[in-house]
Amino acid sequence: MLRISERREKLLLAAEELQREKFEKSIRALEQEYQKEENRKAVIQVFEELASSWNPVSVGIENKKKAASLGITYLLSSILMGTYEMRLYLMGEEFWMEEAPLEAVWRPAHFYEHFEEDIEFIIKKLEESFPRMCRAEKDAIKLKCADYYLAAVCKLCRDMGAEIVESKGFQEMEKRDDFFLFFGGFRKEGEILWRMNGNSGGKDK
Repeated sequence: MLRISERREKLLLAAEELQREKFEKSIRALEQEYQKEENRKAVIQVFEELASSWNPVSVGIENKKKAASLGITYLLSSILMGTYEMRLYLMGEEFWMEEAPLEAVWRPAHFYEHFEEDIEFIIKKLEESFPRMCRAEKDAIKLKCADYYLAAVCKLCRDMGAEIVESKGFQEMEKRDDFFLFFGGFRKEGEILWRMNGNSGGKDK
């Protein structure tokens, strides 16, 4: 009889193998969806509306508070609760010390519909080998498999970075010369996707 820790390890390994197989089909479908102009416009609209709300606050006679970064973040609780919301945070020069960042919610179309289909298939398949699966085990599977979809959302944002910041809202927004977009867990390490100076990629806290 497997101990709980051994069962969990084997369960997650099996779940990842199934997710890898399923994701090959899912990512192709998602790539086709995001080649459509209406889906790309929907993404840009969410970001542009946030940028358009940035109202520079005077901090001196000739100075204005400028946007310094835009964080595209996720919460594990959102994945477990099934809301699948990304939180967008537009911040000023103080980065995470910003007292009042602008915030918006984004639920990327089509991504998590595919995710839920994958999870339903994976859990049903695993129950054949791992009977009496508990809620904690199902949640662990969900978080493990979510990494594939979070990586896909990250790639979409990286690929669309230039399109996002070239939108009217961003062009008119007061921002620093080193303004950047980053992706990561809320208040955790993030990956820089796009910089005003033309450099992208890498880790940043």
